[in-house]
Amino acid sequence: MPELVQEKLPDFMNRVRIQDEPRLALFDADGTLWENDIADDCTIWMIGTGRIRTGAKWDEYKRIYAADAPAGCRYLLSFYEGMSMEDLTRHVNTYWDEFMKMIYIPEPCRVLEDLAAKGFKIWVVTGSPTDFLFPLLKTMPVDKIVGMDFEVDANGICTGRHDGISCAGPGKAEKVVSLWDGPIQFAAGNAVLDEAMMRLARDVVWAVHPHPDLEKVAIHEGWEIKKSHKPPYGTAGWVSIQEELHERHLPIPDYLR
Repeated sequence: MPELVQEKLPDFMNRVRIQDEPRLALFDADGTLWENDIADDCTIWMIGTGRIRTGAKWDEYKRIYAADAPAGCRYLLSFYEGMSMEDLTRHVNTYWDEFMKMIYIPEPCRVLEDLAAKGFKIWVVTGSPTDFLFPLLKTMPVDKIVGMDFEVDANGICTGRHDGISCAGPGKAEKVVSLWDGPIQFAAGNAVLDEAMMRLARDVVWAVHPHPDLEKVAIHEGWEIKKSHKPPYGTAGWVSIQEELHERHLPIPDYLR
C-alpha cells in the first residue's frame, strides 16, 4: 500500500452518512484503486512463465473485449481451462509476492481506509477473476472480493467458464444485490462497466479517472469526478501478447514466436 497519511480526504466524504447500520462501500478495482489491470497482468505473467500455454488466444480475447467487455471478462477464464484451483491459488500468490508492482491511486485508497475505519464493510467489485484478488485481503482493509468466479468440476479443475452471476457490466450490480440487502452508502468506479454498480449507492457516487463514456454519465448525474492527469485507463487500445511480454521483461514462449 502507498503512504496515505498526508492524502487529504475529499470534501464529499461529509455526505456519506455513518449513522446507518449496516454500512457498505463498493469500489471497482482496476483503474479505480490502482492503475494496473490485474486480470491482464496476471495472465500475461502466467503466459511468460509457462504456467499456461494459451497466449495464442490473446488477440481473440482483446477483440471480444472491445466488442463486448463483459463477454471479454468471461472469455479470459478460458485461458485457465484444465488448471486445478490448487495450482491457480499457488500461482496467483507467487505473482503477488514476487512479480506484481501495484500502482495505487492514493486518493481512493485513502477514502477506502477512512470508510473502513468508520465501520463500513468494504467490497471490491471486479470483472477480474475473484481468485486473482484474494491476496488483497491481506494488504488492505477489504472485507470481500466480488468478482468473476471460476466454474470448477468435481475434481477441482477449472472448466474455463464462469460460475454464477457474470460479475461485469450490469452483472456487477446484480451480484452485489444478490449478496447484500442493506443500504449502500458509497460507490466508486472508472468505466461504464461500473455504472450499474455505482447507481446502487445512495449518498456518494465517485467516478475516479473516468473513461470518457463514464465521465459523460457522471456529469449528467451530478456524480463526483476525479479526473486523471493522463489518458484514462482503457483508452489506449491494446498491443500484441509479444509486446505485452516484452514490456514486462518476460520471455516470449517459442510457440508465440
